Amino acid sequence: MNSDLSEPAYSPAATRILTTATRLFMQRGYSAVSVNDIVQAADVTKPTLYYHFSDKEELFVVVSIHMLAEMHAVMRQAVAGQPDTRQRLVALAHVLLQAPNGDTRMMRHQAREHLSPERQQRLAAAFGRYMVTPLREVMQQGLDSGELAGHSADELAFLFLGLMEGFQRQTAPDREPDIAAAEPSFSTDRFSAETVVDLFLHGTAARNRAS
Repeated sequence: MNSDLSEPAYSPAATRILTTATRLFMQRGYSAVSVNDIVQAADVTKPTLYYHFSDKEELFVVVSIHMLAEMHAVMRQAVAGQPDTRQRLVALAHVLLQAPNGDTRMMRHQAREHLSPERQQRLAAAFGRYMVTPLREVMQQGLDSGELAGHSADELAFLFLGLMEGFQRQTAPDREPDIAAAEPSFSTDRFSAETVVDLFLHGTAARNRAS
């Protein structure tokens, strides 16, 4: 099967494989999921899986691209009709902080660890197209309107995405208890999208409140 997202539709079996693989990869990570795990959970045979996807790496790539494309569509919808840069960023922050697939860090880490260079390049291109481009466009609108300054649209997009990733709810597999226990206790739940966007726009320095 071609991984081009313009393909009209997947067969029921391929759709079931993709749905199952997405769940397992997100729950356990790439290395902890075998082809046997996927075919058993999807109730398909190995020949069926290999008919649609050449190997586990290719399946992971297609799963990841679909996740990115879905996030892209939600991000586009979120910013439509927003009146200014701050509201566009708040809308994007709501998506990135709350969506189940909003945290793409594990995906990128797993790709670097386990995928061939060619497949890493495909995912990197998809990440740029689906995640970075809508952010870059919002930043460029802000620069053009004078609401943002001091950096290029690319720099602002990556700064914003990095900040969002620091506050995203973790979707990666659970860490070892001794590692988690050694880290400081810190919850991001009290940081709203509005708070994180204001942190991005204004930093933490006290602002002059004089009228």
